[in-house]
Amino acid sequence: MKKQIILCVDLITRMKKGDLQVLDSRKGTLFRNEDDKFTFTEKGALPREVHPELHWRVLDKCRYGKVSANNAHVKLELYIPHGDYENGRDLADILAQQVEQMGDNLGEMDMEQVVRSIRALKKEEEVW
Repeated sequence: MKKQIILCVDLITRMKKGDLQVLDSRKGTLFRNEDDKFTFTEKGALPREVHPELHWRVLDKCRYGKVSANNAHVKLELYIPHGDYENGRDLADILAQQVEQMGDNLGEMDMEQVVRSIRALKKEEEVW
């Protein structure tokens, strides 16, 4: 453990309940902004950050993967075990087959409804 003494600092505190009193202790994060400026944020003092872009909704699944969407992107994930193909041609055939299968399923989907449901999820998160 290294001890560091810094004299004459500016400290900004962000507290959940009331000010910090003498002999009080709070859990949180201390951030050094500059040489002599610090900010302490008590745990739970700031509202929870909303990241709707991190909330993915699965649109379709297949044997080897899935297609998901959020409010900004569509993502395709495929996981093919090495034992299921012998060479690059077999692997390419499996990839093409899986993408074609999911493409057919997505072609039948009402994408406007999917986008509306994802936007509704975003609004729910903003309420938090």
